[in-house]
Amino acid sequence: MSTPAYPSPRPSASAASLAWPAALALAAAMGIGRFAFTPVWPLMAQESGLSLAQGGWMASANYAGYLLGALAAIVWPVRRLRVTLAVSLAAVAALTLAMPMLNSVAGWSVLRLAAGYASASAFICVVAWRPVPAGDPR
Repeated sequence: MSTPAYPSPRPSASAASLAWPAALALAAAMGIGRFAFTPVWPLMAQESGLSLAQGGWMASANYAGYLLGALAAIVWPVRRLRVTLAVSLAAVAALTLAMPMLNSVAGWSVLRLAAGYASASAFICVVAWRPVPAGDPR
């Protein structure tokens, strides 16, 4: 029998001790990576003269990044969940903050693609997150 990619939880872990950190990580990954873009879209559209179609391309790039991130987790299961989660959350924030530094739909689409990938990676880490036994290097 093969060893699962993601170990099972400790029996002593309470549901709340798992739920709160997971909820906060998901709020950061999804809130910043996805929903922070929504309220700034009208301002971006007004100041840059973006069309609805261009906004659709940027949103599609974000969803494509989610898909690529999820597919990557199938091919390369995450082994170091805490490190990957931290890097993914930092990437989501940095990529979202980088949006005002560019002034092209192509550049913004690349950032949205990468942010989607990082958000999916963070989501996968949260879903796979289990309490770690003492001495485990994760």
